[in-house]
Amino acid sequence: MKDKAILNLLTIFGIGGSIFFLLRRKGDLKDWFLIYFIKTLVSTVFDGPVIKTKYVQYPHRYFPKLFDSNIVFLYILFPLSCVIYNQFTYKMNPLKSIVSVFLFSGPMTLFENWLENNTKLVKYNKGWNSYITFIVLSFTFLLVKGCIEGIRFLDKKIHNPSIATEKKEFAK
Repeated sequence: MKDKAILNLLTIFGIGGSIFFLLRRKGDLKDWFLIYFIKTLVSTVFDGPVIKTKYVQYPHRYFPKLFDSNIVFLYILFPLSCVIYNQFTYKMNPLKSIVSVFLFSGPMTLFENWLENNTKLVKYNKGWNSYITFIVLSFTFLLVKGCIEGIRFLDKKIHNPSIATEKKEFAK
């Protein structure tokens, strides 16, 4: 019962938070949706093999016959946390962004560790531990941050005529 209540609360928090943080006006709305979907893709790519090899299991989850992973964590909470991280580091210099990733991956790792020790929502096997979770979360946050920064750079380069003009003048 406790596990179901926690999962339901996390679901409500995640859906409510998604609405609030995705529609937040700091930055560009399409960026937040892109980040959300990129993080979902990255999480799926990383989580799939980890679950298939049973390093991490989610014994209590929604739709257990359809999904081996916990869809609340994978498709709501982790992507939402990545959006919040990117909003927090929006226009922040790269060094501060890298250091700031630990403000997000650290508490998330501690929370997942608490869930692993006190519930049946997460179970670590075969040498998986909180340190690996921390490294994977930090890496995926930075990977998604790099992807969105690359997309922003390309968007400015393609859609900003002054950059194209400068390139032509520089080539002469």
